[in-house]
Amino acid sequence: MRTIKIYIAVLIVAMLVSSCIERYDLAKITSFEPKLVIDAQLATDDGVQEIVISKSSSIEKSALNPVSGCTVYVEDDKGNKFQFIETSEKGHYQGILEGNTIVVGNRYRLQVKSPDSKIFVSNYETLMPCPEVSNVYYNVENRGTTDPKVNQNGLQFYIDFKGDDNYGRFFRWQLVETYEYHSTWPLDKWLDWDGYHELNKTDYSNFVCYKTESLDDIFVLSTDGFNQNSFAKFKLHYVPDQTQVLQHKYSLLIRQYPLSESAYNYWENLRKNNQEDVNLFGRQPANVKGNIYNENDTTELALGYFGISAVRVKRIMVNPSSKLLFNNVYRCRALKIEGPIPEDERPFYFAKDIDGNGVEYVGQAGAECIFCTMHGGTTVKPTYWDEK
Repeated sequence: MRTIKIYIAVLIVAMLVSSCIERYDLAKITSFEPKLVIDAQLATDDGVQEIVISKSSSIEKSALNPVSGCTVYVEDDKGNKFQFIETSEKGHYQGILEGNTIVVGNRYRLQVKSPDSKIFVSNYETLMPCPEVSNVYYNVENRGTTDPKVNQNGLQFYIDFKGDDNYGRFFRWQLVETYEYHSTWPLDKWLDWDGYHELNKTDYSNFVCYKTESLDDIFVLSTDGFNQNSFAKFKLHYVPDQTQVLQHKYSLLIRQYPLSESAYNYWENLRKNNQEDVNLFGRQPANVKGNIYNENDTTELALGYFGISAVRVKRIMVNPSSKLLFNNVYRCRALKIEGPIPEDERPFYFAKDIDGNGVEYVGQAGAECIFCTMHGGTTVKPTYWDEK
């Protein structure tokens, strides 16, 4: 989902002109030609790396349209090559950057031969070192909602960045969150085509799940012009207390990347267009230009940016806080059973609930209210989950 949203943002910007006077021709915007989209942000100590290649889609029908059958290499300026092979998932190409040719200070570029024999290359990017991730922390903060009468609490995460003269002045953070969530009810009683079932011991095996997601937000920082290569209390992700995300246990993994100045400009422009309001006939967005182009026709650009860097990683674990309200967390309700159960409703799950008068009853529970995996998570607990 993250890459799809970034592709859409880049696509919109690529189709808009930068004049502050000229009106947009909406007919031209809607009749676009698909472009090659390349997601190739590589880190040297991550083992297997992945490059995703697709075709851009229309604004009305946004989707990831994978491009299969490409020949993909990363090469340095001394002629050493690392091949990326397509996996069973179309448009996904994997490879490993390793060996004594992967050295900080060396220069690397991407080369992609598309199925129609076009060769796209990137500019050379210098492999940059990365400082350790400094202090990561959070504060409980109250914010308004779309309803002016309703506020919500949540956790605002921050980082204190600290570098020195051995590192560059441009950085990006990618965040991955993992959280525990629970079903409303465990499995207890149900009807299926074999008849009625009632367990002697309630089944909690699908009651607790863990879900991991890469966050879409773009976090970039420039310390260019600062007296010191540092920054205190840089804002990262805000998590409201209106869902189960913070209710049980939460993990935020911070991946820190150094950037070249051109890479920083790319991500900063993308952030502005992806996260700030854009008015087609008012304030117009800047043109986000990547560094990947057709080798034989430099006017034909691919969407995306090839980058390579060292990476530093830090994880913060968060236990439930008494300062969070969780006053709007969705909970399933059992449907009251009126009359005979239709024969075609199988499986039919039963659950106890309480009505508005405080009276307990047995009603029908949806499968998604019992099996937590139906919400995209897994019942396998992460190995680090019980760490403090």
